[in-house]
Amino acid sequence: MKISLGSLLPTVLFAALGFGCQQEPTSEAADESFTQQKHALIHERSLAVTEVDMLQDFTLERVLDQLVTQSGVPGMTALKLFNQMWDSQKPSPGPGLSTGPHCDDHSSFAGGPGLNEFPWECPRVESYQAGVDPFRGGINEHLYIPIGLFNRFDLAPSNGAHCGEYRIVYAMRPGHPDAILRGRNFIIFEAILPNPAPAMGLDGCKDVAQFWSDLSDPTMSDATRRSGLEKFYFDGLAMSSISFDPVVHVNHYGLMIGGNGYSCSTGQIRTNQFVDGPWNMREFKLVNDCRCGTCELTMVPMTVKDNPYGDLFNASSPEPLVPNLQSTIISQAHTLAVNDINGFGYRVDDSLNAAESPIDDPAQINNYPQRFASSPSGPFAAAIAANLPTTSSLTPNHIIARAHALSCAGCHLQSDGADLGEGLIWPNSQGFTHVHEFASGSPLSFEISDGLKSVFLPFREEILVNFLAFGSNGPGGDRCQIRTPEPLDLTPEECAELEKAKAPRPFPADASKLIRSLRTKWEGRGILGRVGGH
Repeated sequence: MKISLGSLLPTVLFAALGFGCQQEPTSEAADESFTQQKHALIHERSLAVTEVDMLQDFTLERVLDQLVTQSGVPGMTALKLFNQMWDSQKPSPGPGLSTGPHCDDHSSFAGGPGLNEFPWECPRVESYQAGVDPFRGGINEHLYIPIGLFNRFDLAPSNGAHCGEYRIVYAMRPGHPDAILRGRNFIIFEAILPNPAPAMGLDGCKDVAQFWSDLSDPTMSDATRRSGLEKFYFDGLAMSSISFDPVVHVNHYGLMIGGNGYSCSTGQIRTNQFVDGPWNMREFKLVNDCRCGTCELTMVPMTVKDNPYGDLFNASSPEPLVPNLQSTIISQAHTLAVNDINGFGYRVDDSLNAAESPIDDPAQINNYPQRFASSPSGPFAAAIAANLPTTSSLTPNHIIARAHALSCAGCHLQSDGADLGEGLIWPNSQGFTHVHEFASGSPLSFEISDGLKSVFLPFREEILVNFLAFGSNGPGGDRCQIRTPEPLDLTPEECAELEKAKAPRPFPADASKLIRSLRTKWEGRGILGRVGGH
């Protein structure tokens, strides 16, 4: 197995995406510190902002410029960071040519390029962007355009460890020569916003909830809305004595190296790729690693979360982690059986998560029901059935279909219209996306999916409105904490070993042993996570 810069970064891979128990609001009167909603919540203002006029100042270049400036890495630019991200989808060019991770740095269980020991396509055609300047020309000529801002306050844990997730979606510009020649491509920046007053619990996030609610005020002008969104994302929020960091922050999209008691992801950057088929979804973390004296800012490919590798659902698969996947499904069959389209879910250990989520590949590797169908009446199915609630009419097939709907490919296409049992039907995407890049209507906006309109946004509205009315009895979610890690400097000897392991290629035969040794030292000093795929 090869080792790259990306694989040497200890990673905390706990997803914080909120498939927990939803608490019901109390019947008591609202706390005096919270106010009843003064106006109806307008989804396109407070939950899914896709108006073209509202998005003009959210350029990809501005976001990357801000992240680079905050990192303090000498010589780093928005263009270099963009190019390095796509370079990771190429095989290694050889010693000394690139220090970032590449798609052949690891092997899969079966051999060949892999990540987390599962296979992935290497190279991808999208890697051509490693040599492209997406910011060439005026703003109206840039390769990518912003097509949506999404409020995910509903992902805030009930203990207020953070204040939810706030997203910016970018798409290749329709009509751009690259889009005409090559196809469609999307980048989604998904920042988790820390709670600056964690002692207050989720109540410390009230200003964030109030900010999004206020955007629905019919007396608020378009200019005020636009200015408020821009400040929230790029400058930070200060509505009361509590001040929030800007959403766009170098620490909000991935990993902070070092630390004791560090838990929960700090966000991620995801891609939805169809420059060349099959349509493929991937995930990255932005890592600012300053342990050895000089900082390195790197987009590191990661597993796609809550997305087990598809063939693990096949009981006859040679994959060694099939028993682990089966125990995950069996032990959580009751949570997958919850009869609520927004409420059922399960937790997936990162060791089971795939390197990518292909949607329309001929092998249908990510189609869980299809993989499960190879042994639908075997011991695995019997164990699922035995662990369903006694009152449930669900079958093992329904449980696997629900797990599939929660995967990337399921949510974005493969589960559209799927029968999930007990009257639940998974809502439709737009065929691969939930917001597309073609503006229409008045005001000119980017269209969102029926699933968002009819199912997901009403649920998020209920969470936001109930929280503002009743305080911390609003959103549910995992009990986890984000604490700023203590700085951790490796010894000169450890840094030397780290540099030695990065080069040359091919890596020495004992590289895995070396990384295991370093991992033991790091974990003994408070760093959590898997290193080098081990």
